[in-house]
Amino acid sequence: GANEEVMHMMNKIKKPENALKWINNALDKKDVVMGFGHRVYKKGDSRVPTMEKYFQEVSKIKNDKKFHKIYDIVKKVMIKEKNIHPNVDYPTGPTYHLMGFDTDFFTPIFVISRITGWSAHIMEQHAANKLIRPLASYKGNKHRKVLELNFR
Repeated sequence: GANEEVMHMMNKIKKPENALKWINNALDKKDVVMGFGHRVYKKGDSRVPTMEKYFQEVSKIKNDKKFHKIYDIVKKVMIKEKNIHPNVDYPTGPTYHLMGFDTDFFTPIFVISRITGWSAHIMEQHAANKLIRPLASYKGNKHRKVLELNFR
C-alpha cells in the first residue's frame, strides 16, 4: 500500500508551491514519508531510475507538470536532509494515477506483477520438495473472507 500512500501524500500537498513547506513540516514532526527507504537498497532502489523514466514519459503524454514538480521537490529534500532515497513505490504512485488507475487498485496492480514469480517459486519448491524461503511461509488461516472495497 506504500504506492497508494504516496498518492495520498501528493494529493495532500496539492500543488508544487506547497511541497517544500509540506516536506519540511513532515520532517520536523518526524512523520514517515512514504515511498522512501528500503531495507536492502540503502543507497537507492535499482528499480527507481526505470520507473522514473516512465513516470516522466507518462507525465509528458498527460501534459502534467504538477505531480512531477511535487515529486522532484520532495525527493531532493529527503535525500539532502535525511539521506533517504526513494523506493519504487514513490514514482509508481503518481505514474499509476496519471495512467488513470484508481488509487485503490495500485496495490493489486503491484501484486499482479509478482504473481508469476511467486508461482514459479511454488512450483520450484514443490519440485525440489524444500522451501526456498522458509521465512516467507504463510501461517495464517487457510480460508479468509475478503471484505468488499466499500466496507474496508
